[in-house]
Amino acid sequence: MRSRLSGISRLAAVGAALAVALGTSALGTASAAGDAAAVDCAKGYVCLLPLFGNGTPVLVKEGDSAKYDPALTVAEVTNNTAVTYCVGGDLNYPLGAGRTQTGTSGVTSVTPSSGGACLL
Repeated sequence: MRSRLSGISRLAAVGAALAVALGTSALGTASAAGDAAAVDCAKGYVCLLPLFGNGTPVLVKEGDSAKYDPALTVAEVTNNTAVTYCVGGDLNYPLGAGRTQTGTSGVTSVTPSSGGACLL
């Protein structure tokens, strides 16, 4: 019985290690909006979750652009619109419709992409 129990314990430890590895590898990458996000983002908006403050997201209505000077330090950007947005700042990247980007960065601009390209 002892060897079976240690085998089960080993299997549980390997499973826990895999769960941690898979969870941390996704950190800082875009994920589907259905994934657990740190902030609920209203349909038709791009939501920027400031790293500092009271946890209230900064909202950009679909089709609108926004500039931030100084840069807005965010923990997450969620695009709950039907169009791709270009996010500029410390990192420059396109954020597709229904996608979320996690990870701390400074954001200086959020604009709808023109023809699917981000020229930041």
